[in-house]
Amino acid sequence: MRLLKRNTTEFEYYGYTGLDSDVDEETGMHTGVWKPVYAAPITYRGTISVPSGTAEITLAGLDIRYTHVLVMDDPNVDIRETGYIRWRNREYDINAVLPSLNVLSVALQQRTQNHGDQYHGNDEQDGDAP
Repeated sequence: MRLLKRNTTEFEYYGYTGLDSDVDEETGMHTGVWKPVYAAPITYRGTISVPSGTAEITLAGLDIRYTHVLVMDDPNVDIRETGYIRWRNREYDINAVLPSLNVLSVALQQRTQNHGDQYHGNDEQDGDAP
């Protein structure tokens, strides 16, 4: 069954490209800390569920935790678990990519900071930027 276009929303996908050495701004020297590098965002449309707070356990014993489920009507979209998605000024890790015959389902987990607080990215509207 095809998704209704009026129920879809835009989101940005950032694909993982590799690791890069962090550089100290003052000295210009490498710090020895590696950080991930992501490609320029690609805008897609899909249906993203409301937060459910549930988790599924597959028959193989894998525990997939997610806060939202993204469903796209093109199962051939190149979305991988190494990237992340930005939607409504929030960032989400991709926990599982589950293609089927007609749709692509993606389990999303909202990113958190060090102490388990919800990470909101650069969200000045709510006043809770990190």
